[in-house]
Amino acid sequence: MSTPSAELTVLDRDWPGRALPVMPGDFSQYVPYGFGFAAPLIVRPWDDPLQALTRPSFYGFEERNFDPVRGAPLTDPAAGTVYFDCDIRPGDLAAMLRILQVRVSDHDYAVFAGAARQPMAERYLDQARIVSKRALGALFGAEQEAAALADQPLSVGDYIARFVAEQRRKWNEPDHHFSARLDGVFGGDGDFAKEALCFGFMVENPYWSVYRIWSRAWLVTK
Repeated sequence: MSTPSAELTVLDRDWPGRALPVMPGDFSQYVPYGFGFAAPLIVRPWDDPLQALTRPSFYGFEERNFDPVRGAPLTDPAAGTVYFDCDIRPGDLAAMLRILQVRVSDHDYAVFAGAARQPMAERYLDQARIVSKRALGALFGAEQEAAALADQPLSVGDYIARFVAEQRRKWNEPDHHFSARLDGVFGGDGDFAKEALCFGFMVENPYWSVYRIWSRAWLVTK
């Protein structure tokens, strides 16, 4: 099992060791926006009862839409995906997380981590999914197993910063902007187009505190 930080408990991709409708360690699946609650039937005095039965639910999940405008959550002011350079300063990273309203102080979360087998096709190098323990129970159906997990020694914000720092050490070479470790990984030729490390961060679901962070590379051309 590969872990981004030895201080953290990183769960295996097949956790909790039994089949769930959707496995929390499955990076191919995305949690939709929304609360996921059964909608209470609210009939106002002036409503047509039949229309009330067909009214959209604001308490359930939204269908995932990756259009940048239509894909914004209806029930949260902040979410989405951000791409950033590996030279991001700690204060800027912290500010980005505040803008996205990430629950950076939480310790009650699980981490699932993995490395891309085909980075060019999968468009990432290493990836981590941060899932709150309450989401493991309510969204994935692993309530008992989640309750048995100990809180993490690092907060969510500290873990994200640690992930960035450890990926820099893994992929970058000292005193070099370009690293031979990344040559050709994202289709570069080592001359005209060279790879440089960068990152992506996604708020999968703000309400349930599900996040992703991954390392990737971009092609710096002459």
